Amino acid sequence: MWDKPNVLYNIASLFQERCPYPPPIESSRTMTPISAPSSERVADARRRRLTRISAALACPRCGGALDRSESALRCEGCAADYPVRDGRIYFVDVPARTDDFDRIKGWMKRVFGRAYYTVGITLLAPTFPINFARVVTRLVDPAAQLIVDAGSGNNTLHPDIVAIDLFDYDAVDIVCRLEALPFRSDTIDAIVSRSVLEHVADPARVVGEFHRCTKRGGLGIHMIPFLFPVHASPADYHRFTPEGHAVLFREWTAVSRTNPTGPVTVILLYMIEVVATILGFGVARLRSLVYLVLCGISFPIKFLDVVFVNRKAFMSLAASILSVVRKAPE
Repeated sequence: MWDKPNVLYNIASLFQERCPYPPPIESSRTMTPISAPSSERVADARRRRLTRISAALACPRCGGALDRSESALRCEGCAADYPVRDGRIYFVDVPARTDDFDRIKGWMKRVFGRAYYTVGITLLAPTFPINFARVVTRLVDPAAQLIVDAGSGNNTLHPDIVAIDLFDYDAVDIVCRLEALPFRSDTIDAIVSRSVLEHVADPARVVGEFHRCTKRGGLGIHMIPFLFPVHASPADYHRFTPEGHAVLFREWTAVSRTNPTGPVTVILLYMIEVVATILGFGVARLRSLVYLVLCGISFPIKFLDVVFVNRKAFMSLAASILSVVRKAPE
């Protein structure tokens, strides 16, 4: 019996073979897609990840060391308590969702799990597919290094990558705010994010936290929208040009900056936005429904972008830009 989500994902991934990054490094662990892991497997994997990263944890309020019990972590400095539920650490309370489209996306992430990303995002969404997990594992070895996926959503990039998010999706290991990361300085080998930094009010502060927590010589791998329509989920604040990336990551050394999407994606995105807005007649929920239907109808068009991605000449026409940066060794 073939696994439909994974087969569709692999088909879509064929369009992203022309990758400008270094060849895959040798890893001590084979990355195996997991379509429907058992609750026991999920719990075991989370325990393993949190055990690996436990020495790097610190109080996000004062930076103090943490004492762990079965039900909570307590800061030795300020005595703050952080509950542990279902093996997941909560450094903040999960906020309520207030945006209709965000509620729909949140519900879909929980109901469909990994298929939301392998089928919903990679195949049906109007953006050219990028195998972000492959990009990450070409540059770092999650089995041997501490890697954090910031703003992971309900997605597991790799069984050994620690997932953090403001919402407690099943795939999330640590619930926290990106503006105050619960890690000691210079302890993480790489922090990665995909379409996250536009959703934080102060991206410079968040990138500053990434820099603080990353080891010297460590990497940052971040994909951020550029010519992309506003998509409040739950909020959308920023867009960054190529020069904007240089300013945002000015404390880092640029390794590469590429366009994982091209002008076809940009045109398709805005066409869907315009038609959904017109046919939504000012009703937010109807507009969201029309948007999803249009995505399902028009998604094959995005694959025409294959001739434009990862080409410097089309950087100014990219829906998103991918920056790989390195923290100075000394």
